[in-house]
Amino acid sequence: MSETAEQGRIWLNKYPDGLKFDINVPDVTFGDYIDDICKKYSNQIAYEYNGTSFTYNEINDLSNKFANALIKLGVKKGDRVALLLPNIPQFPIALYGILKAGAISVGTNFLYTSTEIESQLRDAKPKIVIACTDLVKKPIKRDLYQGFNETRGSLDVEKVITTSVTEFLPGIKKRLAFVKVKKRNFDNTIDFMEVLNSGENTRPKDVTSTGDIAALQYTGGTTGKAKGAMLTHKNIITEVEMVCEWVKLREKEDTALIVLPLFHIFGFIGQMIMMKSGGKVVLLPSFEEKQVLKTIEKNKITIFPGVTTMFTRLIDHSSMKNAKLSSLRISFAAAMALPEAVVKQFVEKSKSPLVELYGLSETTGAVTFNPIHDMNLAKVGSIGVPLPMCDVAIVNSENHKQFMGTNEIGEIAIKGPIVMNGYWENKEETDNMIKDGWLLTGDIGKMDDEGYFYIVDRKKDMIKVGGFNVYPRDVEDVLYENENILEAAAVGIKNKDLSEYIKAFVVFKEGKNATEEELIEFCRTKLTGYKVPKEIEFRDELPKSLIGKILRKELKN
Repeated sequence: MSETAEQGRIWLNKYPDGLKFDINVPDVTFGDYIDDICKKYSNQIAYEYNGTSFTYNEINDLSNKFANALIKLGVKKGDRVALLLPNIPQFPIALYGILKAGAISVGTNFLYTSTEIESQLRDAKPKIVIACTDLVKKPIKRDLYQGFNETRGSLDVEKVITTSVTEFLPGIKKRLAFVKVKKRNFDNTIDFMEVLNSGENTRPKDVTSTGDIAALQYTGGTTGKAKGAMLTHKNIITEVEMVCEWVKLREKEDTALIVLPLFHIFGFIGQMIMMKSGGKVVLLPSFEEKQVLKTIEKNKITIFPGVTTMFTRLIDHSSMKNAKLSSLRISFAAAMALPEAVVKQFVEKSKSPLVELYGLSETTGAVTFNPIHDMNLAKVGSIGVPLPMCDVAIVNSENHKQFMGTNEIGEIAIKGPIVMNGYWENKEETDNMIKDGWLLTGDIGKMDDEGYFYIVDRKKDMIKVGGFNVYPRDVEDVLYENENILEAAAVGIKNKDLSEYIKAFVVFKEGKNATEEELIEFCRTKLTGYKVPKEIEFRDELPKSLIGKILRKELKN
């Protein structure tokens, strides 16, 4: 692969006036970065959780205390500390403390099965695990700790620090919370507050440099070996600065609702761009349509980052009819392509833009973004144009040294200072994914003649029907046009001769219905014959990741 994309940076004329490709990024560690931010906005509210607020000063002091406490527990530079926590104040306190102590943060999905947790933690080898022990009864019964507890004996973890979703709630709210949350005690654990109170609130000596690993962001683990993307202090700070230059939040004025899990890169960076601007982050531990709409209204949310399925669910929920969303200034969507119908309905209701972006754990978050400074430049269906400091190209998926032309389909490749250092202790996978400085995403896409990029589909999800390549999204987009359908997914099913046919899975909107024959006929009116599903299965729900990606691979099993 050549050093620069042959297509050039034709997207630069879509940048706002004064924004150049190269931007100034502070050459500091994350500890210094968050320290400076907290001092700048000292008395502003940084986080709010269930009515309890934390100023920037308080978050800084608490994270300093936690950092010093970790050092007392024997944590040294480069040690891994795993976070099995939902969106509660303990997460940012612990996260910032881990990085200030010189350790490496390992965000872990607390709802993983014990096998999945074991796979990730066996790979990361954390010295300490911080976990929430609650049994949450509403809206669905969830055990936040059991997956880890079942596998703990097989892992070489020195200490386990436990906490509760009710920890920082005032007395009356804490008592009421026990109606739906049960806090449990486990052997051989240390209480979070006990650890926190053992540390001094002075900033510990910084032992890291900008090129050191700050976080392992895991991208897999359900099958095969879990892969931890190694993100440096420089990666994270550059990503935050890039997004802030693009979004241009209102200093000290914006309030974001973060219901995306903080252990995921989208939630991680989402909270950080708010911190950078002196804004307020409202934390919600789980996505419930009614609660999200209520929170937007009550807290006058101006910024709402989410994933496609969140917006789809909100639009269809009965509470949406009377929801007051006038405070919203802008919403962002990632993870899956946004159907045009979803964008139209959400924009009409909120009277604010909903724009699409694209990024990966391996790129520390967002790489492309639709223009925000002039919404006339945003293109529905597009993931936007590359952010400053990022080069994006379309390459031949079979010969990665060959760059494709405009509107030609190929694999999306990315280069820039936000690209990971590689996968943790996995040189083979690193070498497969990074070629000549370019990160090969596995996503199939194209670039139009104005420099806007489009996701066609995942390379591995492509369906081969009678010698033709079919991208699931082509089928799904048509199904989403049907007024009865809330969610849709298309997969390839093997015939006995190893050829494939298309099977679709759909979830109906509340009170809506249709027959299999009606939906197949609907598809025939809009799709070439070989793209029409042969079979359609109706489901109450589709399998999803915790951030809302529909898991096509589970539908094939």
